[in-house]
Amino acid sequence: WCATTSILVGPPTAAIARARDDGDAPSDLYLARPMGVAKDGSDGGAARPSARLEYLLPAARVGVYIYQALAVAEEIARLKEGGGEDAERNAFPFVRELDNLLVTPPSFVKSGDPSVTRGDPYNLPPLVGEVAMQRRKQKERELQSVEVGLTPQLFEVGQLMGERRSWNRLVRAERARENASEVRRALNIYTTNLNFNPNNYVYSGSNEEKSKMIREDRLPTATDVIRSDLDARDLYRNAVQTALDDSAAEFSYQEKNGFEDPAELVSLLKGAQVAIDKWFSFIPDEDIREALEAVKREQ
Repeated sequence: WCATTSILVGPPTAAIARARDDGDAPSDLYLARPMGVAKDGSDGGAARPSARLEYLLPAARVGVYIYQALAVAEEIARLKEGGGEDAERNAFPFVRELDNLLVTPPSFVKSGDPSVTRGDPYNLPPLVGEVAMQRRKQKERELQSVEVGLTPQLFEVGQLMGERRSWNRLVRAERARENASEVRRALNIYTTNLNFNPNNYVYSGSNEEKSKMIREDRLPTATDVIRSDLDARDLYRNAVQTALDDSAAEFSYQEKNGFEDPAELVSLLKGAQVAIDKWFSFIPDEDIREALEAVKREQ
């Protein structure tokens, strides 16, 4: 198995498995899905990538929080829409509740929770690590029946050295963003502790398509597919964070104007709900149920 810390983050790839590049031209990755590791430690067949329950709890708290905030905002909108002399008074306790949720949000990462796991994917000194990584990538290509000439292999070590420097810069920048946003850190705790099958992935295309990609040297490696999966998760994480930040700003604006038009706030929170649902769609349903039940017990 391999955790996500062993996957070198390179340039952004086609982030979503069904995404398309250049108009209608399909991405090389749109038919590929990463495989996970079964709970007994085996390759797990076509098991989806996952992490232990404790790594999912912070993200589950974020999900529950978003649904709670949306429900309160929708109630405020309903009361305001009804109008009348009592609308302001009836909406007041819900406005206070939403203030507590959006302006002073609860903690999503508890003292006993695990942390983000992010280290040097090479696990070896400079140059030695790059050579070892190049050998691993060559092994992946051999497993996928992909042949590469000698010259590209010679240049690959130098390319990997550049990627390693980029990785270290990305780690420092992401750590700073996590310190500024507990929502981001909560979701990253799960994604950085995912277990992937490092050698195989599920390819849903036909044998003819696969043969064509092999001939054209376009068949992705397992590392390519894992990177794409992580990119997609991060896109939805960013959408969640942006929608919540915008919701907090909109709440402050509406509070100053007596919540005359809460529709925009509801719309923003619905956007957060859609994004967190998409983020959770990568996770096995059973794991989600267990995490939500655990969070409900906390409350």
